[in-house]
Amino acid sequence: MNYAPLDAILKLKQYSLKDEEKNKILLDIIKEQAASAIKNNRFIKNFFEKQNIDIADIHAVEDVPPMPVQMFKYFDLSTCPKDEIIKILKSSGTTSNMMSRIPLNKNTAANQTKSLTSILADYLGQKRRLFIVIDHEGINSPKHELSARTAGVRGLSIYSKKSFYLLKEENGKLTLNLPVIQELLDNYKDEEAYVFGFTYIIWSIFYRQVLGKNIKFNFKDVKIFHSGGWKKLKEEQVSKEEFSEEISSIFRTDSKNIYDFYGMAEQTGIIFVDCEYGHKHVPNFSQIIIRNTQTLEPCGINEAGLIEVMSILSDSYYCQAILTEDFGCIIGIDDCPCGRKGRYFGFKSRMENAELRGCGDTFREQT
Repeated sequence: MNYAPLDAILKLKQYSLKDEEKNKILLDIIKEQAASAIKNNRFIKNFFEKQNIDIADIHAVEDVPPMPVQMFKYFDLSTCPKDEIIKILKSSGTTSNMMSRIPLNKNTAANQTKSLTSILADYLGQKRRLFIVIDHEGINSPKHELSARTAGVRGLSIYSKKSFYLLKEENGKLTLNLPVIQELLDNYKDEEAYVFGFTYIIWSIFYRQVLGKNIKFNFKDVKIFHSGGWKKLKEEQVSKEEFSEEISSIFRTDSKNIYDFYGMAEQTGIIFVDCEYGHKHVPNFSQIIIRNTQTLEPCGINEAGLIEVMSILSDSYYCQAILTEDFGCIIGIDDCPCGRKGRYFGFKSRMENAELRGCGDTFREQT
């Protein structure tokens, strides 16, 4: 496969491509990658054939068939030789206890690192910072499976010059790692830092315990990234605005420095980060399509539907078009006040009872 166009996109300034221009570039790459996936995986071949889709008949990114994300739970979707797979990322969805399995080879892992570096650079600049993790250090243990939680910490650590974990695990429970917190308070108040944690852990564990001890940080400059767990916070009637205001007060920073992002294990390397206007932006090497829940036809601006995430990062599994279990809507294209080009969207909710019955039949061979 010719990777020159992909490499060129990874080197571009992030969010610099207008939507129409990007779609033309992505389409050629995705068609080539899809053809290779069909050749190298019989389940993906069945998926295309049973829908009577020929690569030659794909003339727009919307024509690429989106694969339901649940299929990672039921089928081996690797598209490279088995001996090239260096790790398998595992993730459990909210709809069942079954684990998705996402195979990664060296090229895919390298592309994911490059892409995440490019996205973070747009928000952090090029300078390395202290990396503050609102989790416990044990999640990095090689004894643990490579989970989405672990991958999140490892992925965002690429800008770290030194890492600190603000929580520790005791008897299966997460509590404040007070010696580490005190070290930060005593020795690093004039440093630039960035923070990462899962939304629910930040709010329900870290925030509540820090509040009880009246702890506040005072970095020279700090950016806080968080993701996931909004369903539980909504059950507690905690809004995005309240979350940002309260967490920003703990870190003594403006609430605009709190960045919620949308991401998924099946598209590791791509995160859709809020801008200062609260819009989630689509990187150069990805695309978002919102599809009608009944017809799967593309939705219009501000029309809610299922989020489809497209990517050109992987040649070890079919990532080119994945239909998620999440609702969202495209807010606008190329015209966000923040200046970033391309589509920007909003996440609304998870789909309840999201298992799509019968969709696995398109992957199976006739008997």
